[in-house]
Amino acid sequence: MDMDWNKHKKVFIKCCVILGTSFSLLSLIAKKKINEQQKDEDLRKDKYIGAGKPTVIQLTTAYDKYYKRIMDKFLSFIGLVILSPVYILISFAIYFDDPGPILFTQKRVGKNKEFFKLHKFRTMKMNTPHDVPTHQLKNPEQYITKTGRFLRKYSLDELPQIWDIFIGNMSIVGPRPALWNQTDLIEEREKYGANDIAPGLTGWAQINGRDELDIPVKAKLDGEYMINRSFKFDMQCLFGTIISVLQHDGVVEGGTGEIHKIGRQYTKEKTNEELIGYIGFGQPVEVDYTKKVKILITGSDSYIGDAFRQYAMSQYGYNFEIDVINMLNNSWRKKDFSQFDFVFHVAGIAHADIDNISDNNKEKYYKINTDLAVEVAEKAKLDGVKKFIFMSSMIVYGDAESYGKRKYINLATVPKPANFYGDSKLQADVKIRTLADEHFKVIVLRPPIIYGNGSKGNYPILVKLAKKMPIFPDITNEHSMIYIENFCEFLCQLMLIKNFERNAVVLMPQNSEWSSTIEIIRYIREENGKSITQFSAINPLVYMASKFPGKIGKLANKAFGNYCYEQEMSEYEGIDYRIIGLKESIHKSEKGKNYIIKN
Repeated sequence: MDMDWNKHKKVFIKCCVILGTSFSLLSLIAKKKINEQQKDEDLRKDKYIGAGKPTVIQLTTAYDKYYKRIMDKFLSFIGLVILSPVYILISFAIYFDDPGPILFTQKRVGKNKEFFKLHKFRTMKMNTPHDVPTHQLKNPEQYITKTGRFLRKYSLDELPQIWDIFIGNMSIVGPRPALWNQTDLIEEREKYGANDIAPGLTGWAQINGRDELDIPVKAKLDGEYMINRSFKFDMQCLFGTIISVLQHDGVVEGGTGEIHKIGRQYTKEKTNEELIGYIGFGQPVEVDYTKKVKILITGSDSYIGDAFRQYAMSQYGYNFEIDVINMLNNSWRKKDFSQFDFVFHVAGIAHADIDNISDNNKEKYYKINTDLAVEVAEKAKLDGVKKFIFMSSMIVYGDAESYGKRKYINLATVPKPANFYGDSKLQADVKIRTLADEHFKVIVLRPPIIYGNGSKGNYPILVKLAKKMPIFPDITNEHSMIYIENFCEFLCQLMLIKNFERNAVVLMPQNSEWSSTIEIIRYIREENGKSITQFSAINPLVYMASKFPGKIGKLANKAFGNYCYEQEMSEYEGIDYRIIGLKESIHKSEKGKNYIIKN
């Protein structure tokens, strides 16, 4: 036993000596590189001076001043040692794929906007233009090597930046270093003071969208990191990076804001007012219950379309004649729309798992949610239809606010989708409104969650959860929702309005009360003869989950976040559609009852 211990002790001492010597040698090399960098004419010419002073001044903590650099140097050294075999394998793969230099260097903006040379594994061919951001290249895919595509997918091309961290040009966590000529990104970051700290290998923006983010959004996230930076927040970013890399989230060849390159351009160069649209009718309206109208629903087997048709025929049978057409083939193009007073377009791809979807499938969203909707609207106008109703969504305003924060959408809130699904809806929303004139009235609906018996999406998931969980956090949040019968009643009265002056209007019907997740769950359990116990001790777990990157954080914020339309936006003088309250709507949904019979 003593011999084994002495043997292990000698091995341990040898390893310590080797690591210590390696650390000392690398530190000397790093010091030499920093001195060379300071003498480099290309880097010494000037630091970036285009941006103005930040609007937010950040305080430097002890963690920023001392401990963060110690942690960076220690962890980067460990990384260099452990990953050295990986570096060798990648180097061989790069050279044999496209002979030339293994490493690629670029002039980047570092701490206090001073330039430095950033190192990456070369992922692009030798004939690629230098110092041009990927998103500014025309068809960037043509320049990427086979090995490079794999390296980018799993962020392995960033590994040489561990050396940049070791020598002090970068940190492990921080805003990603901008190219010296990315003035738009640098100046946006300056608003938040995000240029005053060392750039990072990964950061808050990296795990919240990465290449799919527009520059203002990316800069704002960098600003959030500036405000919240701490050891705890850095660990959160590091853990989130591991998950993002494993899921290869947010990597889109072409770089910044690629959602718009995959999508459509109808929102480009539109003013905020044009994106928002005219909210409401701008005047009282009068519903004519003696009126008779013919309606074409474009999109069969739709929950909303089918529910509206059944409700309208049972409650307003005298007023409506309704036809439904399938949009899955081209037969609709041959149909004569001229006989209809309204075209109600409900066809579309519903919200899916947007985190795990290919670019080809994203394109399908735009083809159906945007292109098809626009084409139907154009045909309706050409055929002489008087009014067109388009089913947009509250999703055009982005995701729910995170747990503990408020998000109230008002008349001045500008639509800003958080993903391609919301963008595909907004693109159609904006384009179709431009078709409106005095002979072709356009009504865009941006409803919140529509729920009820047979509904799809998040509500059925909440119902299943409610039935299984007797214990729940003691959290009260607020969400706009609309019960399917309230929505159908709104549609019926909307189609019976005598007249309204605006050519294009945007409407946001919702229940008369905001909904709380715990309130909905309590009602569901009551309907099933069960009680629920609320524990505030669980609340910290929800808070932690809401800060978790990836699906866990999104689900926590979706369930316990806040996302509301201001109530006055959903009140239209002359239309009385809020006929069922939240508790009764849950009762009817759980019992699977038919639509109410109007008095």
